[in-house]
Amino acid sequence: MIPTSKVLLRALQIGLIFSSMGWGISFIFTFSSWDSASNQLYLMGAEPIEYQPLLDYWMKMASAAFGCIGIGSALACMRPVLFRGFILLLGPFHLFVGSVLVASAVTNQLNTESHPTFVADITFCFITAFLIIVPLTVTFYRSKRRQ
Repeated sequence: MIPTSKVLLRALQIGLIFSSMGWGISFIFTFSSWDSASNQLYLMGAEPIEYQPLLDYWMKMASAAFGCIGIGSALACMRPVLFRGFILLLGPFHLFVGSVLVASAVTNQLNTESHPTFVADITFCFITAFLIIVPLTVTFYRSKRRQ
């Protein structure tokens, strides 16, 4: 159920805006040259990556898919009732991705000195999940109490 309370609806919309920005920024890689994209990854802590056609293909595929999540989130922010089903998936999606990123960071022994962006990615996922799930959950329980 989409919140009707202004405060809860605003919290949900802030979460959807975060989602749209966080995933939508991936479109940069969709339209970037390999040199530009691999340089950006290098600045984020990766080792230099030599051009490989299949890696370029995967980067474009992943960034396009991630960007589409951002577009969907932006549309859901503008029309939450119309995108209710998508919104209900976005909260658990962000929790899942955040958990995968935490497990991957621990497994790969990432540190902020050599990989400065992974903490921001994990924080983004959990804050966005919180801002989406809490308003939906509060609204759900309030509607159950009224019945």
